Amino acid sequence: MTGDQKEAYGFNRLIREYATFCVVGTFNLAIFFLMYVASYSMFEGIQYRAATSWSISYLLSSVLSHTMHRWFTFKSLSPYGKSLVLTMAIYSVMLVVSTASQALLADTMGYNHIFVWALNTLAFGFASFIALRFVAFPASDGSISVRERMEQARFRRRS
Repeated sequence: MTGDQKEAYGFNRLIREYATFCVVGTFNLAIFFLMYVASYSMFEGIQYRAATSWSISYLLSSVLSHTMHRWFTFKSLSPYGKSLVLTMAIYSVMLVVSTASQALLADTMGYNHIFVWALNTLAFGFASFIALRFVAFPASDGSISVRERMEQARFRRRS
């Protein structure tokens, strides 16, 4: 049992995890943005160009985000398959609402699609953190340091 497991889950830990979520999220966001820009440039001429690019990029980057937050943000021992399904369910709800927002604001109302992308990202970021922490990666599942996880992976590879 690691020190993180013994530590009571309180407000200070929540704040530290949110700070880590933001740092890890910045990396995930960069990947998401690059995929969005690339797909937006490929979909010239379609009616819901911004919304289509948003949804494709969102789905693909969600798998990367799950792994990064599992390892670095929450250091979770939650079973991979279970946490992936729960994460994708959370991200799917966020995807539907944020894609509707992207379609309405950028594609229908004509706001700059990059501005709307940034607005959506900010609006749904904190909601995602709360849902991931308490649903997909509950503290009750325990935690493991990145170093311990790497050692376990090396050990499994050798066996």
